[in-house]
Amino acid sequence: MNSSHSIWNENPYVYTTIKRLYSAIVTIIYPFAHYCVLVKSPKSFGFLKWVIYWHCFWVTIEWLSNAFLIDILDYQPSNIIRIDGYLNRIFDPVFLYHVYNVIEAIAATSALILFTSRLLMIVNMYRTYLSCRRIACESLVYLVVSLFGLWSIPLSIWQVPNQHSEKLQIMQRKEFYPDCLWDPTCVAVSGGDKNSEHLFSILTILNWVLIGIAIVVSAKVVFILLAKRMVNESEATKKMHKKFNQRTIFQAILYFSFACIPFSVLYLTILLNVRITGITYVIDFASENHPTACAVSLFLYYDPYQNYLFEVVRWKKRVGPKKRSGIADKSTLF
Repeated sequence: MNSSHSIWNENPYVYTTIKRLYSAIVTIIYPFAHYCVLVKSPKSFGFLKWVIYWHCFWVTIEWLSNAFLIDILDYQPSNIIRIDGYLNRIFDPVFLYHVYNVIEAIAATSALILFTSRLLMIVNMYRTYLSCRRIACESLVYLVVSLFGLWSIPLSIWQVPNQHSEKLQIMQRKEFYPDCLWDPTCVAVSGGDKNSEHLFSILTILNWVLIGIAIVVSAKVVFILLAKRMVNESEATKKMHKKFNQRTIFQAILYFSFACIPFSVLYLTILLNVRITGITYVIDFASENHPTACAVSLFLYYDPYQNYLFEVVRWKKRVGPKKRSGIADKSTLF
């Protein structure tokens, strides 16, 4: 008699093998991105260079965690996950889950800080004087942005229940759960009762959606403010502002495609108790490749990195005037 309560393919060998091969190939992007930021950033970038590198560093850590070291597999729509990474036999899986959440939150925060830096830089384009008031206001903005990105860490740690008692309760009340429930690499990430599951799901969805909304709204507000100043500006300035707007929209698309939508769908299925066949693979692949999308976006946002990439792949290099000044210099930032 088959006593299995599992509704998943718990050992997708083909998918796992293809994913690991793909990950090994894609990993080459990351050292190249580090080299570009450290060596090919022009002096005009100033402090922005180190903000970019901070982001590049953390998305690299996030990628190594997602693809190789921790590698979480979600059993949608269950509150059970499995740690499939290389560290699962060395460290406690619950500890690795906490580490994963911390890395993910810091990487997301680094992206928000980079985005904020770009916004403040273009807003302050016409303000050359760095007053104490401006320093205090910008520091407060960075503090709020950091708290906005990091608040989910204590929530995710607080939500993890006692594993033994929770797994016993899951066996008693769940209609389905993975057969590997008692595998030491499996972790119940929240209490199995409906209230705990729903609260955790709602807060997680709100976190991802609110960050996406904040990116779009803040960029639009800045663009509207800039548009008011563009009446008497040069064509080069107007072109730079338009490019900033287009790249900001593209950044929002990347965020929604590789982070907001996958995680929101995952927790919506838990919230609504809906199972969609095969969606686990889509969520797993999209969410794991969020750091790769961030790394690739560096070559789309910043012209010096993009031009060097074209040189490396022997693409036609964009040719511009040798000397740029004022607004033209700053156009490479956006």
